[in-house]
Amino acid sequence: MGMSHEDKLDHQLDAERAVIGSMLIEPTIVRDVLSAVDAKDFLNPANRLIFQTARTLFRAGEPVDAITIRDRVGADYNGYMIDLMAITPTSANWREYAAIMHQQATLQRVKDLAVKLEAAVTLEDCRQPCADLGQLLADGRHVDTWTMREMLDDFFKAQDPDAPAPEYVTCGIREVDEGTFIERGDVVMIGGYPSDGKTALALMMAYHMAGKYKVGFFSLETGKRKVRDRMIAHVAQINARDIKLRGLSEEDWAALAAKSADMAQRDFTVLQASGMTATEIQAVSQAYGFQVIFIDYVQLVQPELERRANRQEQMAAVSMALHTFAQKSGTLVVELAQLTRQERSGGWREPDMHDLKESGQFEQDADMIFLLFRPHPKDEDLDQEKNRILKIAKNKEYKRGRWPLYFDGEKQTFSIAVDEAGNRVMRSMVNAGKQAKAKRRAETPGQQTLGGIVELPPSEAGNLPF
Repeated sequence: MGMSHEDKLDHQLDAERAVIGSMLIEPTIVRDVLSAVDAKDFLNPANRLIFQTARTLFRAGEPVDAITIRDRVGADYNGYMIDLMAITPTSANWREYAAIMHQQATLQRVKDLAVKLEAAVTLEDCRQPCADLGQLLADGRHVDTWTMREMLDDFFKAQDPDAPAPEYVTCGIREVDEGTFIERGDVVMIGGYPSDGKTALALMMAYHMAGKYKVGFFSLETGKRKVRDRMIAHVAQINARDIKLRGLSEEDWAALAAKSADMAQRDFTVLQASGMTATEIQAVSQAYGFQVIFIDYVQLVQPELERRANRQEQMAAVSMALHTFAQKSGTLVVELAQLTRQERSGGWREPDMHDLKESGQFEQDADMIFLLFRPHPKDEDLDQEKNRILKIAKNKEYKRGRWPLYFDGEKQTFSIAVDEAGNRVMRSMVNAGKQAKAKRRAETPGQQTLGGIVELPPSEAGNLPF
């Protein structure tokens, strides 16, 4: 049954009409449109039919243009298709039209799910719509392809001195930031043993990043008030014990007042996330518009695989879900992770990325892995309580590194060891590394390895403060 001209044009979304109109007036873009646009995003049946017809013709290897499409859908659509071509200003902007169309279609599906939630009678009735809503908000859009010609063109543009400088996310520790190139869409892990300071280090990084980005801190273990107290202890440099006992001095209040304006401007949100699944974390992140999220810690994320799956399979699924979310949404995902405890009988051993607890998938999916651990008990230059070692065990973009840190537990603050004692420590570590490398070269002549105790980037080794 044919449609009247008025019926065809009524209830149409402008973006939908522009996408179809672009295909009709410029057949050379059909392949790109078909690979980037999903039929389910067309809310209007007539537009969806024209799109599906074009897809059928293309898959059959037949020409795709206004004539061949009209021949398939019928003469009743002739006037409608002419109108679509007439109202489309240009086919050059079809990607923008498609993005708007996707947003409109997603919004409509969200509203449909809201109706189902409003009609729910029991909590159980809400579970499936909520799961669908989470998946809908977290779902990436389409396959993004890049030909070699496009890749080269983009590279030349990026290397142009007048082009905008690339944007890297910094951690707030200068010595570390100089050798890392973290970007939104990456997955960064901070691994450590219990009580070695992972959360304190993560909060320092999160506060720094919140000066430029919208940051969400998903706390699956620590209560939000404890997170608050740790953050204030670090930012205002107030003794954590005095905060707990409500014993702040006049100097403490003055220090907090001096930092309050800066703290209020940071775009930082703490979320009590105990029991959340990866899908729920994704959905909340999308809903809040977070650009960076911290997950403390990732092994506490609720698995979505059935219980009969073993723990490694469950954690692998969590890791892959978060990795996919990071890449598709352009969100920097920072995951805190526990390390497998060392066997006491084996003595002390420096941890590596293979020690990430419960799944090797974490190691595979991460773009960068930080490890935070206490120094060797017999190290004469470092203290088990006051010092930590920060090690980059994996870095896809540049070199790895290893730095001694001073940890002020009362003020929840880490700093690179740069005082007089720290200089001595770093000098001894670098010297030990050089000796180990020389010994290895002597034992294996002709083999250029990066072995040794310390793996500082050349810029670090050349800029030590002594």
